[in-house]
Amino acid sequence: MPFLRIENKPSGQYLRILESYRKEDGKSTHRTLYSIGRVDDYTPEQLKSMGVKLFELGGGEVKALLQGEAREKARYNYGYAMVYGKVLKHYGLHHIIARIQRKGKLKFDLYNAVLPMLLERLHDPCSKRSNWFHREDYLGIAPLELQHIYRALDKLAAHSKLIQRQIFQTGRDMFNQQMDVVFYDVTTLYFESEVETEGNLRQKGFGKDGKIGNTQVLFCMMIDKNKNPVGYHIFKGNTFEGHTLEHALRDLKQEYQIDKIIVVADRGMLSKNNLSLIEKEGYEFIIGDRIKSLPAAIQEPLLKSKDFKHEWIYTDNNDEKILIKYTTLEYGGKTIIATYSDKRAKKDKYDREEKVEKARKLLKEPNLLNKKAARYYLKQENTSKYVLDEKKIKADAVYDGILAIATNNTTLKHTEILEQYKQLFKIEHSFRTFKSHLEMRPMFHWTNIRIEGHICLCYIAFALNNFILQKALAHKLPISEMQLREALDKMQLSLVDVNEKEVYLRSKPTATETSLLNLLGLKPLPPVAEKSALSL
Repeated sequence: MPFLRIENKPSGQYLRILESYRKEDGKSTHRTLYSIGRVDDYTPEQLKSMGVKLFELGGGEVKALLQGEAREKARYNYGYAMVYGKVLKHYGLHHIIARIQRKGKLKFDLYNAVLPMLLERLHDPCSKRSNWFHREDYLGIAPLELQHIYRALDKLAAHSKLIQRQIFQTGRDMFNQQMDVVFYDVTTLYFESEVETEGNLRQKGFGKDGKIGNTQVLFCMMIDKNKNPVGYHIFKGNTFEGHTLEHALRDLKQEYQIDKIIVVADRGMLSKNNLSLIEKEGYEFIIGDRIKSLPAAIQEPLLKSKDFKHEWIYTDNNDEKILIKYTTLEYGGKTIIATYSDKRAKKDKYDREEKVEKARKLLKEPNLLNKKAARYYLKQENTSKYVLDEKKIKADAVYDGILAIATNNTTLKHTEILEQYKQLFKIEHSFRTFKSHLEMRPMFHWTNIRIEGHICLCYIAFALNNFILQKALAHKLPISEMQLREALDKMQLSLVDVNEKEVYLRSKPTATETSLLNLLGLKPLPPVAEKSALSL
């Protein structure tokens, strides 16, 4: 069948009419029937005239349509469904969702219920009820009932392990054939509620969002060096973060059959039990160390930054060159690398002085001191009087600019170990995506299964989003989360009634849209198409 193709060459874009045919060996190929010439050899009006004529030869009545009175009946976004629908299929999640539907003998279309929740989470995060009201904003979403949205969440929760495995395995095949490093961290997700229920995931605990008194859950995640998600766990909000690593290690062995990696984690994971577990599973570790908890004799050489003889320079996110001085010490069967930077020392000093200033203000509001006294260098002299703890302030100043890392790795250079630990910022950025871009919290679900379903939904959305960003980066097309969202926002279709005939008019493609579609191997929609002829 003949078709029109635009070929990009160094000398310009060329229009050709090609034909598909099969060779003698049965393989399908193409041959050129006619070369129309360079695109810029024609004016826009000439190209439009050719397009109109071809459409008419195909049985259309474009001239009659365009001469009539046009009335816009509706407007849809097609970008989110087109782009993220393609990535869902890349991950094979459409097959997983279909399997869940068959297994559960569901009488509603599970994929059609999950898709609008994903699109809205990636586009303009809102409540599940609002998801249902906004479902008609996207082209290709079939009618569904509100209850189907909530039931779909329950199914995601029940099959979250299956979904995580599928995302991990597909991501590993596409990006990172040999996994050598896994980054692990923990954050908290809060609720706009202070009500705790025994046995529920929602519990009060130490929150990382500063929401004192709110209930929360603990969200733990692993990613690889390309920020591809490896897996996650959810714990009660009052769980100590150091007790979560065991579950992640078990997943690496049992769920993913990974035998050799380096686990990189912040100092919240540092404990004898965790280090023992990591080594028991045959893994290596690079974990932040707590210098303050080391014996005084061990601390002493690690705090003398003026004596640090080794140097390492890295470039931060602002393209600033940062000089790191470091020293090493063998202790307790591991290597401790103590680092110092002027930039960190200035930040530590600023943070401490900010707390001291806050402490002075708190002294004027005694009713708040019970909760925040120790945090802000205050100590109680008697049952009613608080004063600044000058001794503690002076003691903490000794650690300004110092950061320690512990490892049992014996093959990497010390600078390579520092580089791997620095990459922990990637999982911190991932949590920022969950919390800010995808607005994962505050959460408004109250039952465990709905909480788990909501988190699974956000996890899928993160994987889809990260796939596009990493693929763009690999093809030297760097694009931010907001630039991606802005490009997809502009991909719109107007349903227009002209002379009692319905047609879609596509918005003018942006440069980012064109690059994005090429990146994902997607064909652009035609500028004008009859409603019955267009489907995503």
